[in-house]
Amino acid sequence: MELLNWLQTSSFSNWVLVTTWVYPWVIALHSIGMGFLVGVVSMIGIRVLGAGSFPVAPLARFLSVVRIAFIVNVLTGLIMFVIDAQQFFFSPTFRIKMILIAFGIMTGWLLSTRIFGAKAVWDGEGAAPQSAKLIAGISLVCWAGAILAGRLTAYLP
Repeated sequence: MELLNWLQTSSFSNWVLVTTWVYPWVIALHSIGMGFLVGVVSMIGIRVLGAGSFPVAPLARFLSVVRIAFIVNVLTGLIMFVIDAQQFFFSPTFRIKMILIAFGIMTGWLLSTRIFGAKAVWDGEGAAPQSAKLIAGISLVCWAGAILAGRLTAYLP
């Protein structure tokens, strides 16, 4: 736990906390990244679940947006973790958030390979296969849960 203490007492952590503009920008970038990541994933998931009748293939171009948003969220999330490393590391709410993000990533990858990959099981026309719908539903629940758990880390242990 010395590492956690070192992280949150580092000069970087102190700089983030005492510089007026850094923490608000980190929070803002994290929120914007989350909006893009979860927004695109949700748009794809909701389409797979049957909403709308537009082809799903054009949505594949937005996967690069998801990747960039994920990288932004990892970086900003690490910055927020560093400033209170001990509290976050031992927080059950934070751990639930991380588990949900891991499942969200896995289901997102599975879904993208099933509908956009070389071995796609659905061409985007008509109803999606039940397996794709199940993955899309789980993905949506995971990302919604991760957002909720992330917000609750400010209020729960």
